[in-house]
Amino acid sequence: MTRMLTAVLAVLVLSAAAAHAASAKSAPLGGPPPHEAPNSTGAVVEATATAQAIGDGSTATATATCPHGTRAAGGGFNAPSSPGAIPLVYESVKAGQHSWRASAQLLDPGNQSALNLTTYVYCRKHFPVTRTAAATVPTDGQVQIGPTASASCPRGEIATAGGFRMAAPLVSPTVTDLFFDSIRSGTSSWDARVVTGPAGPSAITSEAYCARNATALLESDGSSTPNAQDSVSSTATAACPTGTSPAAGGFAQPDSAVVSFFFVYESRRVGDGWQVSGLHSGADPGVALDSAAYCG
Repeated sequence: MTRMLTAVLAVLVLSAAAAHAASAKSAPLGGPPPHEAPNSTGAVVEATATAQAIGDGSTATATATCPHGTRAAGGGFNAPSSPGAIPLVYESVKAGQHSWRASAQLLDPGNQSALNLTTYVYCRKHFPVTRTAAATVPTDGQVQIGPTASASCPRGEIATAGGFRMAAPLVSPTVTDLFFDSIRSGTSSWDARVVTGPAGPSAITSEAYCARNATALLESDGSSTPNAQDSVSSTATAACPTGTSPAAGGFAQPDSAVVSFFFVYESRRVGDGWQVSGLHSGADPGVALDSAAYCG
């Protein structure tokens, strides 16, 4: 896997220098037991779906659906890396009022490996109907950190959660873009930021899920220790205050660069916190992975 990471990294670095310097299936309800939140939206109920991809460039998409009588408040994903294979998560979005969808592509230039993707949806009774505000920006194939797509709710509405999406990024042997951040900005916007790779033009979209007459969720943050080791994972957890629980969360790596960054493969609720994991690529400078939990 180190050789594979090095190859991807080398393409990004060389390009930067040249430019100036599986089918989804439903899974039973699972995860931690429901937690009551101190508001009218009720307990958080988790549902999951899984999908698998096999072989370099293959994709997996899984859509998790809430049980009857509940609406989707947020969602997440987990696509663990394995020896010789890296998941490139390129979509994590709300699908209607009752579901969450995630997609990942397998980077696997060696022996054929499998990618196992799990999508999570976090559901509540009495959760308000949301509408989606989306922002799309193009990327041009010139290696750089960015751009950022920022989706903003209409005046008077708050972002209860958010998501990101783009086309499958792997165009062998490198990528169009990799998502670095998917995180709330203020209380009414959602930002999705990428590193642009050299594989050619693409586009990235950020989505904010907006509601009227809703109370902005309290943000709790957590960070991993800085990581400067190639092919080693880091995990960051943001814990909600006592008596609250997250139904949405986000991730960021604000200090990452083309020579040191994370392939983010997990962003989901674990207990009363939000857990984010990524596989580090590169060496110095060491960078940290950030998690954000939106607690209520």
